[in-house]
Amino acid sequence: MRSFLIATLAALQAVTLSAEILPLGKGSYTNAISGDFTAPPPTIYRTPGLKGPVPTNDWWSSVLWEPFSSNQFPHPLGVKCEQNGLRVSYPGAHKNAFDRGIISSIPASGNDLTIGLAETGKFIDARVDNHSDWFLTVQFGNRSKYLRCTYGHGSPFVYIETTGSAPALSFNAPPKIWLQSATTTAITTANGNHYGIFCPSPTKWEDTDTRKWKHSKNAGGFFSIALLPDKKTTTLKLFTRHAHAHVTDTHVNWRYDQERSKAIATFSITTKSRDGVSTTPLTALYPHQWRRTQSTLLPLSYHSVRGPMRLFAGKQFELTFDFPGILPCLPHSVEGITNNLLELLKSPKAPKDSYWGGKILGNLASGSAIASTCNNAKLTAQFQKRIKNELEDWLSFNGDKGDRHFFYDSNWGSLIGIPPSYGSSKELNDHHFHYGYFFRAAAEIARNDPSWLKENRWEAMLATLIDDVACSRRNDTKFPFLRNFDPYAGHSWASGHARFADGNNQESSSESMSAWTGLILLGEFTSNKPLRDLGIYLYSSELAAIEDYWFDVTGDNYPAAFTAPSMAMIWGGKSTYETWFSNAPHCKTGINLLPIHGGSLYLGRYPEFVEANHNQTLAASGGKWLGWPSIMISYRALTDADSALDDWKNLGKSPNLDSGNFSANVIHWIENLRQLGRVNRKVTCNQPLSATFKSKSGKITHVVYISGREPREVIFSDGTRFQALPGKFTIK
Repeated sequence: MRSFLIATLAALQAVTLSAEILPLGKGSYTNAISGDFTAPPPTIYRTPGLKGPVPTNDWWSSVLWEPFSSNQFPHPLGVKCEQNGLRVSYPGAHKNAFDRGIISSIPASGNDLTIGLAETGKFIDARVDNHSDWFLTVQFGNRSKYLRCTYGHGSPFVYIETTGSAPALSFNAPPKIWLQSATTTAITTANGNHYGIFCPSPTKWEDTDTRKWKHSKNAGGFFSIALLPDKKTTTLKLFTRHAHAHVTDTHVNWRYDQERSKAIATFSITTKSRDGVSTTPLTALYPHQWRRTQSTLLPLSYHSVRGPMRLFAGKQFELTFDFPGILPCLPHSVEGITNNLLELLKSPKAPKDSYWGGKILGNLASGSAIASTCNNAKLTAQFQKRIKNELEDWLSFNGDKGDRHFFYDSNWGSLIGIPPSYGSSKELNDHHFHYGYFFRAAAEIARNDPSWLKENRWEAMLATLIDDVACSRRNDTKFPFLRNFDPYAGHSWASGHARFADGNNQESSSESMSAWTGLILLGEFTSNKPLRDLGIYLYSSELAAIEDYWFDVTGDNYPAAFTAPSMAMIWGGKSTYETWFSNAPHCKTGINLLPIHGGSLYLGRYPEFVEANHNQTLAASGGKWLGWPSIMISYRALTDADSALDDWKNLGKSPNLDSGNFSANVIHWIENLRQLGRVNRKVTCNQPLSATFKSKSGKITHVVYISGREPREVIFSDGTRFQALPGKFTIK
């Protein structure tokens, strides 16, 4: 009997384990909770017809996580789903700058207007009914009596559909009507903001001398409301012509123009005419967009926390982003760092959680690339073995207690590293930060041993990990489209739920860039051009946002009242020089610099800004780095490598390093920049793994790394061309 019970239990355990293990090639993950962590909540606030994975980590994601929503910042509008309906405001009208930030928030009260239903006092909840690349539709009510509001990034319009009840508009105080016709009503709210209310057919609003207006048609229908940039009748006529081109879909496409080293993004808008005439939408472009488009813009604009948003009339516009190129690491061999590399290799076992464990993987990837560049084949092989062991542990599930693995939450459509950290499981935070280190480590393996991915069959599991962060397929059954990246804002968001008064946020833009660097390298080393080009688009767009919003490298964007060296965090409704974890100056600046790797050269594109940012941060630290000296000194090397070397030597033998860096990386970085000089952003190359430098004496050095097996002719934009050999750096 005892043996029978043991056999039965073993069989049951095997069945359970097989149900939990989902194999992918040689890797695997689980769909069952294994370990001590909290999964995302079971409830997703969406309508029954909306199936599949949902876009967490977006500017509007709070609608999915709570019965109504936190503040949302599509810009130029600010909106919030509440019990009475959709509250609408103009955050840019209340923009306030001070020494450490810019705030352009949604007032806690005193809203411009709320869109609701006349026959519904309070709604039970608001649910996402539909979404596209930068638009969504939210439904209040049920299938027989509902209010649906469609809005999105850049749109001054909210498009409204009601059924089963007349719509209603609520105000804090009766607005002033300054123009009225059979189909159009123009108002100024108590806050001094101007709106147009547009109906596709003659209609009447009742009780317009009160705080609550009711539509005369009880059956409901369609109409739109737009924030107007001014009170001119010519502006109102313009908006009237475009008012009923209701947006039904938004779509971004990208391509890599290799010869010009540009990433081209095309933004397309699909509309449905509700009046039979209007087909073209109006859209407001952010500064990082209108500075990089050839589209004709209208002479009208809005205020926003990002700067002026300029109006565009059309269904499509195109942005051209600089792609400066990246490198696997810096190219020159440096003597005397073998012992430092060995110290990293012999470091204790990596931490368990996906963030700190990921940072160790990032260090190992950099160590391997440096060892290879220093022609130490034995050490490179040792790094490769260590990286493979770490990745294979993470990318497979064995069910053992304490096993590092990935858990797939089918409800939300997300792959979660276990053990998690910083809310990466229960809130789906920061996946691009964590997994970006995995991407770079896998790319370093692919550079040296591509068979590990294909013949050894780890490719499928790695591709699934990439899909969690940056799935390029819409309507994928497992993952949302570009989870962490916001195409219209041009950058990533870190919070999975965005449940904050200031909307979503991102602190470490440089860890986003680390992730996109990993995708570019992986795509290049595995001959996967779609993956490479996706990485180039994400990298190039995020670079534009960093240079405009985090750094303001040209000095055109920040108000004069802002005196901090840079922004540390970008939110929907504010930008500030502060972090989640520390008020130390080196943290507030350094969080947008780390980790230092071959994709970090973009930080040096504007050396005058680097010098000012570094010096101001150092002065705020009392002239001495109290932490993260390796990050800050590596940053200084981008503008003055000789002084950076002196700073490093003055630290002594035991510098207090950030865990995402190590001594050999710092020394190799500084010594290379001493030889090469500053990054020369004015010269680009027709190969993605490339860079150009200019020394103090004016010497120009071109660097390129070619993958594959055949030599290639490479061409730089200054006319320099030469043959480059595969699998190594070519330096001219």
